[in-house]
Amino acid sequence: MNGVSDSRKSFWIKSLKGSVKADFIGIQKSHQAGIDDYAARRFWDNSNLKADSVDSVGRSGGLLSIWNPDVFSVDMVAKNPRYLLTSGYISGVVNRINILNIHAPNEAGRRRTLWDDLVVLISQYSGLWLLLGDFNEVRSEVERVNSRFDRGSSDAFNGFISNAGLLEYSMSRGKFTFISGHSEVKMSKLERFLANDAFLSQWPNARMSVHKRGFSDHCPISLSCLAADFGPIPFNFFNSWIGELKLVEIVDRGLNNSGVV
Repeated sequence: MNGVSDSRKSFWIKSLKGSVKADFIGIQKSHQAGIDDYAARRFWDNSNLKADSVDSVGRSGGLLSIWNPDVFSVDMVAKNPRYLLTSGYISGVVNRINILNIHAPNEAGRRRTLWDDLVVLISQYSGLWLLLGDFNEVRSEVERVNSRFDRGSSDAFNGFISNAGLLEYSMSRGKFTFISGHSEVKMSKLERFLANDAFLSQWPNARMSVHKRGFSDHCPISLSCLAADFGPIPFNFFNSWIGELKLVEIVDRGLNNSGVV
């Protein structure tokens, strides 16, 4: 965000929160310290909220996570200047969920140190994992336009994703999340959602979207796990049908009539 003190930014975030029906918001580069629940209300609607933050160092860094306690019950928080972990349980989900809000360093060497630290962190806690934020790195050359591609740094990032057992949701409504420059526009995909297999198994059809920049040089991204956002269910199949003598006949007839080869 490059600072959240501007009231226009807080109104913009609150409006985006309403449009995507968010129950969790992660903000990077808040440039503020001591953000409590009362201060976090600027970015939220009138519903219940809880918040935690990592203080900025002067005018550098700062992380803020806000969530709906009626949906996400947090019982453990871990902090680092580069990440903010909130861990607990989501209504209707048995397993623990760990949501990690990240702002990776600009320097390649310090990013590699962070990747190593995150692999250790993820290995220490079981359950569902979701990583979100500004990773300050791309995974391939096609994720950068008009800026230098560092294959070594990209390989290190991909190695971290593999070693941590993470996968990435495909992004819709755009290819890049950071846009800068005027005469020669530079574009990169720096923001993303990474999840472990347990999270993807819980929400295999979750939809990741990129939104307009608004009051930031980075585009916000959202991940919707609402079944209503996935479109109509193509068909229903009930376990009670298994063993019915006519099941194979009905399926064969349906395939033949649909023209599927």
